[in-house]
Amino acid sequence: MSRRLVEFDYLLKNGQGEVLDNSREADGEPMRYIEGSNQIIPGLESRMKGVKKGDKKEINVPAAEAYGAREANLVIEVPLDQFPENQKVAVGLEVEIEISEGYYHPFTVIKLADNHATLDGNHELSGMDLFFSVEVKEAREATAEEIADSEMEHDHVHGESCTH
Repeated sequence: MSRRLVEFDYLLKNGQGEVLDNSREADGEPMRYIEGSNQIIPGLESRMKGVKKGDKKEINVPAAEAYGAREANLVIEVPLDQFPENQKVAVGLEVEIEISEGYYHPFTVIKLADNHATLDGNHELSGMDLFFSVEVKEAREATAEEIADSEMEHDHVHGESCTH
């Protein structure tokens, strides 16, 4: 089965029209993925199937096909004495917490109290419908090397049992 490499610039907005991300401003590089490699959110990839170089599209992705619903069980309170002694705990601090043996999940400190911190393990875009304006810069058959690189990158970042 052939797989395509797709590169695109995008402007991402939330439901209120606020700009959340812009590939041209972030690092100036287009987003790049290999179809079927789970490198971008499922709802965006499915709606970009068959795009051609030069295509411009407005794509709406519901939260369920993006980063999912917010999960209340991923908002936790942690006593401050559970942090390493030399750790400066502040709002915005990102930490990885082992939530089951050998499985770590990223959390962000969202609130501080006298003796505990509130951490949120939800993705910052969870619970949001997303609105993309995309411009396809490249859409072509991927080389064997590009496919191998994408699979190696996916295993490195997400682990071999990644399902998203």
